[in-house]
Amino acid sequence: MTLKRRVVFGGTFDPVHRGHLAVANAAHTALAPDEFRFMPAGDPPHRDRTFASPAHRLKMLDLALKPYPWFTVDRQEIDRNGRSWTSLTLATLRQTFPEDALILLLGQDSANSLDSWHDWECIPELAHLVIMSRPDQVPVYGPQLAREIAQRTVTDTASLGGCSAGLVLPLQVPDVPVSSTLLRKRLATRGSLCDLVPDPVAEYIEQQGLYRD
Repeated sequence: MTLKRRVVFGGTFDPVHRGHLAVANAAHTALAPDEFRFMPAGDPPHRDRTFASPAHRLKMLDLALKPYPWFTVDRQEIDRNGRSWTSLTLATLRQTFPEDALILLLGQDSANSLDSWHDWECIPELAHLVIMSRPDQVPVYGPQLAREIAQRTVTDTASLGGCSAGLVLPLQVPDVPVSSTLLRKRLATRGSLCDLVPDPVAEYIEQQGLYRD
């Protein structure tokens, strides 16, 4: 029996950009999930603050994802008080979907530091991990994390539908040279965003005067 597969793609999305969309579409094509959720962080543990408010970040996500009906936005971390711990988010989703396969998308840089996350050991027990890397990236794991990943790694995407959690799948994704940091730097110097974000997002940023200071 193949379980329903529900993908979670977390981040601050501050702002969402073409790189996010490129890797999300590559993952969607490779994994063919039943559901794909963008999960914007409300209070990200790895940053002191976000540059745009939750309301603005949600609006930009809605604008960016409008052409992609296979993506949805999950606001639970925005609406929840306290830090946006991934382990807590996955535990909440597991309560809602006890029989389904949960799949957490991670970039390679994030995966490298997974063993520094809050309650990181329980994350593979709650969801499969799909670690997305660019062609030039290599894993840099600490010893315990390396052992944990090695014993869970599979290469067949179909394996993720055979159980609800516990596997790790490496996935190569396109190298799109754009980041939210680059976007904010360009905006600070009044540069154009036309090649970095979808047009509706660029228009919204300009209308709202975001990221200018």
